[in-house]
Amino acid sequence: MNNSYIRIRHILCLVSMLIGLNTYAQTDSDHSKKFNAAQTPYQFQWDMDVVSDYRSRGLTQTFGMPAVQGGVGLMLPNHFYVGNWNSTVSSGAGYPGALLETDLFGGWAQQLDEYHINTGIYGIIYPGSNVSNYVFSPFKTGMSSGMVHNGAVFFAVQRGPFSVQQNIAFTNFESMLSPTGASTAGSAYTNLTGNFPMSSWTWADGGWSLIAHAGYQYVANYSVASYVDWKLGIEKKFASMWSANLAYTQTNANGNCSAAAISAQPYCVNKYTNSSGIGSGPTMNSGGAALFLTIKVANY
Repeated sequence: MNNSYIRIRHILCLVSMLIGLNTYAQTDSDHSKKFNAAQTPYQFQWDMDVVSDYRSRGLTQTFGMPAVQGGVGLMLPNHFYVGNWNSTVSSGAGYPGALLETDLFGGWAQQLDEYHINTGIYGIIYPGSNVSNYVFSPFKTGMSSGMVHNGAVFFAVQRGPFSVQQNIAFTNFESMLSPTGASTAGSAYTNLTGNFPMSSWTWADGGWSLIAHAGYQYVANYSVASYVDWKLGIEKKFASMWSANLAYTQTNANGNCSAAAISAQPYCVNKYTNSSGIGSGPTMNSGGAALFLTIKVANY
């Protein structure tokens, strides 16, 4: 056994110890997690969801309204994979003119003893969005021109029910700029996850899991937009391809709409936003506490 292999194992052991001290859950809006090294090449996967409130990293993407979602993926030789996922969104969530989110991703999965490793690249675009003549303000998040987008690399390690994942954006984060126009490239999201099957719940006819999550969104060059989110939930998998998930989520994101006129509150959003960033309709704290239900059908 060479020294490099030993060092890798020591690092993975340390990661596993660290995540054992925290609270966990599935990463919202990261759909690479369904791939692993045990899957055979050219295995095709698909899923469709209906959710009462689409929450990504604790923030509503639909102004608290339902969303329809679906994705496909393909396992390739040598543990590589590619995939696509889509969801309806609200233009007021920071995507002027857009009603759709499209995720494109590719990666590589491997297993080293009891550790599952997943790494790759993730891109998000919002077709129909078009930021132009954006109106900057000292108390308002800026945006770069053109279609709203985000590109990131990710690395994840899973052992048993626990996982930790790090995403780092190589573009402006969701096209966001600071109020002074500074780039947010280099923003990062840390996700700690735990999914605990409740095999002892024989009275409930099996298939139940408890889900917990804690995450930290760091926004480069715009500290007021960084925040912590957490989630607790329960999931039921049925004998067929169906499952249901009920979860409660909350953040400490700055989204106090009553103070938005006198202080930076980047997560106070309007229901609608035009290409210049001018909002209309009611407002809400996109990171406010919420209880939401997800119904999923999938072939995996």
